[in-house]
Amino acid sequence: MLAARERGLGTAWTVAHLTYEREMAGLLGLPFDNTVQVALTPIAYTIGTDFKPAPRADDRNFSHWNRW
Repeated sequence: MLAARERGLGTAWTVAHLTYEREMAGLLGLPFDNTVQVALTPIAYTIGTDFKPAPRADDRNFSHWNRW
């Protein structure tokens, strides 16, 4: 992802496609019965250079340390 960004490309780590893993395997030409998909990393040229961190949820709402 860093190498892509250096070359003006944007990427994203996504697992949303796993809901349709069998269909995606067909589209991507992957043998569904003996491969495991773990992530999809789309790559594209970006528009503009005004990048900033995305809004994030407060991690205290879902992260725990030595307690539940």
